[in-house]
Amino acid sequence: MLKNDVKKLILWASPGFGMIDVWLPVIKEIKKNNIVIITAFPEPSSLRLEESNSDLFYLTEQISDGVIYRGYSGRLFYAKSLIEAKNNVCIINNIDDKILKLSRRLINGRASKLLILKSIGKCIRYVFKIYIKIKENIRGCDLYNESLLSEMDGILLDITVENKPVNTEIKKLRECIPRFSMLHGLGAGWVESYMCCPNKVKIRQNVYMYTTSILEESGYNNCFGIKKRNILSVGMPRHDSDWIDYIRSQPKAVNNKDFDAYVFIISRPASPFNTIERKTKAIKHIYDIVCIKHKLKLVIKSHPKESLEGCDGRIYDNILGKENYGKNWVYSNEHPFKIGSKAIFCISFYSGVPIDMLAIKKPTIEYLDLNGLTHYDNEASLRGKNGEPVFQYRYTNLVLGASSKEELERHVNSILYDYNKTLSYLYSNYTDYFSLTEGASKKVANDIHNKLTQI
Repeated sequence: MLKNDVKKLILWASPGFGMIDVWLPVIKEIKKNNIVIITAFPEPSSLRLEESNSDLFYLTEQISDGVIYRGYSGRLFYAKSLIEAKNNVCIINNIDDKILKLSRRLINGRASKLLILKSIGKCIRYVFKIYIKIKENIRGCDLYNESLLSEMDGILLDITVENKPVNTEIKKLRECIPRFSMLHGLGAGWVESYMCCPNKVKIRQNVYMYTTSILEESGYNNCFGIKKRNILSVGMPRHDSDWIDYIRSQPKAVNNKDFDAYVFIISRPASPFNTIERKTKAIKHIYDIVCIKHKLKLVIKSHPKESLEGCDGRIYDNILGKENYGKNWVYSNEHPFKIGSKAIFCISFYSGVPIDMLAIKKPTIEYLDLNGLTHYDNEASLRGKNGEPVFQYRYTNLVLGASSKEELERHVNSILYDYNKTLSYLYSNYTDYFSLTEGASKKVANDIHNKLTQI
């Protein structure tokens, strides 16, 4: 590609840094072909919630040639660097955040059933946006001209979230601008409802899908209108051995505390499917079995939306002991591949990270009890071996599933006392389901490069 014919791609990070994590190994290869990458954050919370000292933030900063971000006023802005964008979007304080959350609850929560409360919520949001707009103007944030998006040569995105309200800008772009898509998280998408639509949708001409498994092909064809010839089953670019080695070679954070061996907790915030009460009980059981009985330490990777200053952090502090922090448990902002490398095994509360852990041959126990939660325990629910409601990873046996302390203890024992057999069961499912080909990153990057040269 000639230097005067530089191509520009926009990496549309919806729903956030999870999207970037998927594309990073491909972008590392793409940039060898003199291609400019502009990273876009359509949700302001994505930038605000990701710690600037995390591995993922650092890696994103390295590949971004510019950053488009949405402020809390709803407007798009441009920054030369990721840290500049984060500093600008973080102009809201704790009081602002509480006001914003209140308006959301009144507009979309249970209170919205009362018309007067919903109207109050809309008024609060309207006044809040005017207030934030003034703060953004005082800060001198550079507005981004939305029409410039049409000058991009292509979009890197997740086509399954294209219809989210925050993504209206790319929905309005000309269909002739090619969309290159990968799912923002790893999973067995073929068992999910969004891949099992009753009616086939209209075919789209300029969308190219890179899948992790051939089992996903019919879902993307029928439910998202992607031509079969535009669907390329490449496996998982971030599971390329050279990418994993690259991640492991990244410098360690100065303030990172290190343990020689530990259990990796893949955390997530309390939610309707893992309520505060159930999450509290799960962590208490983990503490009793892992820390007390087996004398093992914990390294916790918190989810970006997990409030360590709020209820989620209090659960860990109360159960694990704030006074024990740094002695037998710590939080870590490092990439899961780095944390997982030295872990004995992992415990999750529902996440795609256990699939990453299988790439480095580490087993995960998913501790999640959905029993009795009517929204998740119903006729449409996926079911485990004993008829219990489960999510996709447990249904496809990519994790060891536990709904109780007894099941958790049984799985911990199977890992500690029969590691190879336990891992082999999970790893064989991983290799059976997914198209595991070395060099997936280069394969995707070359395909995108070839298509861009034809424009």
